[in-house]
Amino acid sequence: MKKLLLTLLLAGASLLSFAQSTKGKISGSLYDEKKQALPFATVLLLKAQDSTLVKGSVSDMEGKFEIEQFISAGAQNQFIVSVSMVGYRKYFSPKIVLSAENLEVKLSNIQLELDTKNLKEVTVTARKPFIEQQADKLVVNVEGSIVANGNTALEVLQKSPGVTVDNNDNISVKGKQGVLILMDGKQTYMSQSDLANLLKNMNSDQIEKIEIVSNPSSRYDAAGKAVINIVTKKNKNFGTNGSVSLGGSLSLPPFIKTGLNKDLTAVEEKKPGMMPKYFTSLNLNNRQGKFNTFTNLTFSDNQRFNNNAFVRDMSGQIFEQYAHRYQNNQNLSYKLGADYYATKKTTVGVLITGNVGAWESSNPNKNITYMRKSSTAIPDSSLVTTSSNIRTWVNTTFNANLKHTFDSTGKEITADIDYSVYNNQGKERGMVSRFYQYVDKVETEYGTPLNITSNTPNKYNIFAVKADYVNPLKGGAKLEFGVKSSWVTSDNDIRFYQNGTVDKGRTNYFIYTENINAAYANFNKKLNKAFNLQAGLRLEHTHSEGKSVTLNESRERNYVKLFPSVFLTQTINKNNQLTYSYSRRIDRPGYNSLNPFIYFLDPYTYQLGNEYLMPQYSNSFELTHTYKQGFVTSVGYTVTNDYMAEVIKNAVNVPEVLEKLKKYNNIQGIDPEKITFATQENIAKFENLNVNFSIPIPITKWWNSQNNISFYHNQYQGVVSDQNLSVGQWAYNFYTSQNFKLPKDLSAEISMWYNSPNVYGIMQGRSQYAVNAGLQKSLWKKKATLRLNINDIFLTSFWRGKTEFAGVNMTLNNRWDSRMVRLSFSYKFGNQNVKNARNRSTATEAEQRRTGSGN
Repeated sequence: MKKLLLTLLLAGASLLSFAQSTKGKISGSLYDEKKQALPFATVLLLKAQDSTLVKGSVSDMEGKFEIEQFISAGAQNQFIVSVSMVGYRKYFSPKIVLSAENLEVKLSNIQLELDTKNLKEVTVTARKPFIEQQADKLVVNVEGSIVANGNTALEVLQKSPGVTVDNNDNISVKGKQGVLILMDGKQTYMSQSDLANLLKNMNSDQIEKIEIVSNPSSRYDAAGKAVINIVTKKNKNFGTNGSVSLGGSLSLPPFIKTGLNKDLTAVEEKKPGMMPKYFTSLNLNNRQGKFNTFTNLTFSDNQRFNNNAFVRDMSGQIFEQYAHRYQNNQNLSYKLGADYYATKKTTVGVLITGNVGAWESSNPNKNITYMRKSSTAIPDSSLVTTSSNIRTWVNTTFNANLKHTFDSTGKEITADIDYSVYNNQGKERGMVSRFYQYVDKVETEYGTPLNITSNTPNKYNIFAVKADYVNPLKGGAKLEFGVKSSWVTSDNDIRFYQNGTVDKGRTNYFIYTENINAAYANFNKKLNKAFNLQAGLRLEHTHSEGKSVTLNESRERNYVKLFPSVFLTQTINKNNQLTYSYSRRIDRPGYNSLNPFIYFLDPYTYQLGNEYLMPQYSNSFELTHTYKQGFVTSVGYTVTNDYMAEVIKNAVNVPEVLEKLKKYNNIQGIDPEKITFATQENIAKFENLNVNFSIPIPITKWWNSQNNISFYHNQYQGVVSDQNLSVGQWAYNFYTSQNFKLPKDLSAEISMWYNSPNVYGIMQGRSQYAVNAGLQKSLWKKKATLRLNINDIFLTSFWRGKTEFAGVNMTLNNRWDSRMVRLSFSYKFGNQNVKNARNRSTATEAEQRRTGSGN
């Protein structure tokens, strides 16, 4: 009874004490040395008596902060506010007193000062999370990630939340294909296949971070439903400094299917070699006086394999195909640049970027196709194609740029001039197809072997200019506007030879020219304490002409389109923020997609261009909720009209194509009615609904967890091969990363990504996932780093899919050397206090992904 009474008395005292407590509030605004808002600064509330920590906060995007604290009657409610941020001198406020008569204190505007004197003494031990969700984009911090180290850029993208890479290396974001890829803010001007090849040859050691913008503003080129910007590393120090990295990896491959055994009753498997890969990179930076020069060189030498196994059912005729390819790739990427700081307000610069390289078949590629009736499991004939090819590329972009700041309010103008040259050569040194028949399982060759050689150059010349102007207005408003023009010429003179004689049926000369002129305006205004508005409008005029000299066919287009965008940000309170956004976008066909000629892949498989292919237009809506600047939830909806989709058709069902095949590709022993071809068509409508969650969880001081999950529903509607298409499916993908800080400068990381079954037009893909792990050791006072990691530990990252539509029934399995063990070493040297080389967005931002050039 006494214990119960004592408990009640203590509880009553606690309630009385709580009732006597009152909540006070301290707020303020932070600015940098240019009097611009300073977001993400650390704000601490300290006891004035002994400087012990009371509560912490972080400034928002407008540099504002607010700290609430309970105060008690009769207590010492005296505090100090501390503000800190890397690169700035620490700020301490005068003593602040909160009382019942003074519950709210608003500090005068706080302007932090640069701390260049002590920068060299600062040691930053925190490491950015691999995934960082910001208000308008998701950032993948590649630099410093253990499991990302030594990967290619395409492999890093595959690990990124919401990003999917399918069996044809098509990149989608939250289920939306047609992604605009930028490098340091500028367009890559490449077709999907060549862009994928470039990303395969780009090492993660070159990358600082990847920015994923699911709903871009009007300042971006209107192309692409989403934007991925790959930001390469830059030096940050005064004087001369640099870094060097080198590493290597070995694949631990799976068994792959190579064909049927001699009895034709079972599929044979074998394990490829270990496929070594090497890379080395060098970064140099020198800043003296008004000049800053910088260089980045990266060389890689990779061996790869790819294995496909697929089965086609064409009206009871079964085609069972096994293809395996081995490649040896070498690539040298370079960046050379200089900035001249003419005055405190004016900077001019030049930049040369490019890559030189080649890939070739390290062993003859082999493709075996077995043919049989669906009523029997034993093939009656086969086609064996071996090929040996080489492809080279020399791609260079020249850039001149200017930046002028008019005053301290942020009024500035930037301008860029770009000229890009892409020179790519492909040579088929001998694609030999042999035909066999089986009688009582005995193989007999018949007919004359078909030997095809080819020369397939792709040449592109791209010239672009752009200018952007930022003008702050009264009342905290800001107006941005800019102009851009680009001119593209694509010259492709493709030549085929059959058994040494010019093959007029496949030889093709195609020229494509395009001019895009654009202008945009963006207006930003804080409407009140709760709402901030950004509205923009972009106008683009497109004039293009594609001409097949060989077929004497051409098609010209001339159109003007408007692309509005609206972003409304609502601050509910210090912990909760909502962003409402809308934008309209365009995806133009790749240059080669408009070429009406037939491309030979093997005697039963073709690819056909479509000169009638139209651009597709998308309207995207998104609602984003941010909680404590860390937990982010977004809901988005995109509807795309005239959606461009790759479709697979049987030639017998398309009379005009069948007539072309008989006229231009009449190969002895091949029945044109048994040929399958792939082409792109506008199939009317595509709808995407997506929900995304970003969940960072600090578990302990030494264990952090970052998690991201996306749910999306893709719906395709239209007409394909005179049949109605209406297919949709819910799908999801998630990414989780566990980061551990261990003793003795060791750190570890374990991550996993998973893609659920999904639908891509008429193709249905099955699930795939991978588990990765890495270990890192810092050496020599953190000037050197040694990393060891392994990708796809359980060999689960392979692609499987099927299609059953319009008479095409096909299943596909694709495997590659996804499991690899990597060891790398990097070392920093020189003065580590040099200021960043300017990050700029050059003029050529929207054309490169469409060129079909590159490596």
